[in-house]
Amino acid sequence: MKNNRLVFMGSTEFSLASLKKLYEDGFNIVAVYSREPKPVGRHYKLTKTVVHEFAESKNIPVYTPKNFKDEEEVKIFADLKADVAVVSAYGLIIPQTLLDLAPFINIHGSLLPRWRGAAPIQRAILAGDAETGISIMKMDAGLDTGDVISIKPVKISNEMNYGQLSEVLAQLGAEMIEETLLNLKESLTRATKQSENGACYAHKIDKKEARFDLSDSAVSIVRKIKAFAPIPGAWAELNGKRLKILDASLTENDKNYKDDLVFESPDGKWIAKIVQPEGKKPMSGRDFRRGYLKK
Repeated sequence: MKNNRLVFMGSTEFSLASLKKLYEDGFNIVAVYSREPKPVGRHYKLTKTVVHEFAESKNIPVYTPKNFKDEEEVKIFADLKADVAVVSAYGLIIPQTLLDLAPFINIHGSLLPRWRGAAPIQRAILAGDAETGISIMKMDAGLDTGDVISIKPVKISNEMNYGQLSEVLAQLGAEMIEETLLNLKESLTRATKQSENGACYAHKIDKKEARFDLSDSAVSIVRKIKAFAPIPGAWAELNGKRLKILDASLTENDKNYKDDLVFESPDGKWIAKIVQPEGKKPMSGRDFRRGYLKK
């Protein structure tokens, strides 16, 4: 029901797609929770999340607690008298004290129980999964272990990078959460327990993982480049300098790659399509090959 008192909790572009759809379609969003502003860039400018900025622009009250360990933070949430809370890439643990106050429904970017945790989209690409998807889940105190309300798959094409796949999943999640909320009572009733078979933990991405060696396998290199594009960007050292690679693909045997930036790995060759040399702007692999490697 659109008139239910809804609290939205999210912090990323992935989250924003759902918040925008719920707002534009007239749901009664009484408050938004997001991660607290943090210093960004060379001048450490205090920056709000995209979710925070959107909510403020629509005059929706925004809360940015560091955590929910303080009883006062729990009371603030309780006073909102939420009928339902929607959580999407929020970034904070929701304790049982909050879960007891309203149904919490999570928009999760994987086919649960596959890839529970903080970075399900990147981990699916890194693992070479053929598909991923969105799971709408009733939250419990575990890590993405709650009962699943609905689930829809999305094929991961060879061309997709993290940013592109995340955008597709964000739009799907927005559609699915609206459908869930319009039939909230029925949605909660039909939630089914997750299987533990095939459960994996999607660890948070560490920037150190973005580095690869040019002697690694071609398959693993291309997966890493796709999983780390557009941010933080996978990189390797070439001629003593860092070369960030923003797009790549495996070679095909029947094609001529004379002008391309091609690397040879133990299991085959791969092409760097878009690169960013250290201290420079992104450019095509061909331009880099012509302008830099011949110097």
